[in-house]
Amino acid sequence: MPLKVIVVGAGIGGVCAATSLRQAGHDVEIFEKSNFSGEVGAALALTPNGSRVLSSLGFSFERARACKSLKWDTILGDSLKRVASVDLSTTEEKFGAPCWSVHRVDLHNELLHLATSQDATDSKPVTLRLGAQVVDASTDGSITLKDGSRHTADLIVAADGLHSVLRRTVLTHDTKAPSPSGLSAFRFLMDTKLLRDDPELAQALEARGPVFALIIDPEEKTTERHMVWYSCRE
Repeated sequence: MPLKVIVVGAGIGGVCAATSLRQAGHDVEIFEKSNFSGEVGAALALTPNGSRVLSSLGFSFERARACKSLKWDTILGDSLKRVASVDLSTTEEKFGAPCWSVHRVDLHNELLHLATSQDATDSKPVTLRLGAQVVDASTDGSITLKDGSRHTADLIVAADGLHSVLRRTVLTHDTKAPSPSGLSAFRFLMDTKLLRDDPELAQALEARGPVFALIIDPEEKTTERHMVWYSCRE
């Protein structure tokens, strides 16, 4: 029997859950507080277990312009010398799917396509409600929006991220707020053409090759400092 499902949050997790539930024959609505449905950020890596899940949903890695990852190299940052290498070319044979790297926006757009477009099964497309900020939820299967409206469902999926509003409804005990770890990560994108056109950076590009690269600081002994570099769009 089909269920009426509400998913709170239209990020990668929320849209992926909505797509899966839609394909299982359920009536799904996503409530997203922002007024845009686009993903932000840089790139991410998909290992075979994640790739298999996406493939089962009909995800097109070609349409998402994903890059197949065949090797992971560790490179010294001062000399660009390769000191270790992991062969990823056999992951599809061993684990049923390859490793991929993909831009978050392309991944999210393809999931939105699967969720909201007509498909071969004629299942009802997911309804995406933007500018719909959820401020409260109840275990009776209801959510309340900032505008005061109340919506009910047979199942509510909490996919509203780090600062989740629904967490306090699901958990019966107090939860600690996120605390600083002392570690930081900075993510950015660069057009490969810019690297090729710069004589010094072109050397680094050639040293990296068409692989995942972990570039390490060999002089740093007290804290780990490294850069991960890979292509994310064909």
